Amino acid sequence: MRNISSLQIDNLVFDGSNYVIEEIQGLEMPITRLPRFNLPGSSGAFVSNALYGERSIKIKGYVNAPDNSRLTYLTNRANLVNNITYKRDSGGNLVPQLMTITLENGTVLTTQVYQDTVLQFGYSPDQDVFEEFQMTLIAPDPFLYSTSVISTTISLPVGGGTAIPTAIPISLAPSSGGSAIVTNPGSQLVSPLITLYSPLTNPYISNNTTGKFIKINHTQNVGDLPVIINCAAQTIYQGANNITGVQSQDSTFWQIASGANTLGFSATAGSGTAVVSFSPTFLGI
Repeated sequence: MRNISSLQIDNLVFDGSNYVIEEIQGLEMPITRLPRFNLPGSSGAFVSNALYGERSIKIKGYVNAPDNSRLTYLTNRANLVNNITYKRDSGGNLVPQLMTITLENGTVLTTQVYQDTVLQFGYSPDQDVFEEFQMTLIAPDPFLYSTSVISTTISLPVGGGTAIPTAIPISLAPSSGGSAIVTNPGSQLVSPLITLYSPLTNPYISNNTTGKFIKINHTQNVGDLPVIINCAAQTIYQGANNITGVQSQDSTFWQIASGANTLGFSATAGSGTAVVSFSPTFLGI
């Protein structure tokens, strides 16, 4: 499994020594849900929607004692079983386990999982320091989330021009700032975190690729705390103060599409900046 350099479920680490992965299935794609029905009175069918279901993950591997000690082997067996049992919080509520996958290219992805079927893990004759196992997990959320954050800083636009009078022909200097191109390497729309740094008056931040924007009717003076727009939670905070509602009625908590996106940033006054951050989301690897 050289393409997957590390896999971990909570505190259980498949290190290639004590716990060895032989095969893993389910990281490539979740279950598909494609509702359809036959057309009445004619050939063909109608597809009414296209959705993804849960992700089913199957892991086959070995529990091993690298030192050939039966005591180490028994300890590793117990650790495997105890780490994939159902987990509950202090209130008795079922909570998922965090699976972390590290690829050889450095990409780190996470998903939350539950044990789905009974662990297949016996005692084979004449094997007292290693044993094969198979576990089946489900991830209710079909997507894999990158732990890396892509962040872009956008300054306010600065107009171009030339001094008057000037020689003819003239060459007008181009404007700068006011826009940036960010690339989402994932396969899904993601909601960014937008941080606005003062001074700014009535900032306007848009994704020109999707045609969505958010306009803030608010002034940040020099020394004021940043305004943080959480597009996923659809909230706007300045420090500990929830100021959600300062956006215009036609504003949208927008998302970043897969591929290249052109973002715009402007304000009626000020010299502050906007920082747009997001973590890519993948359908499969």
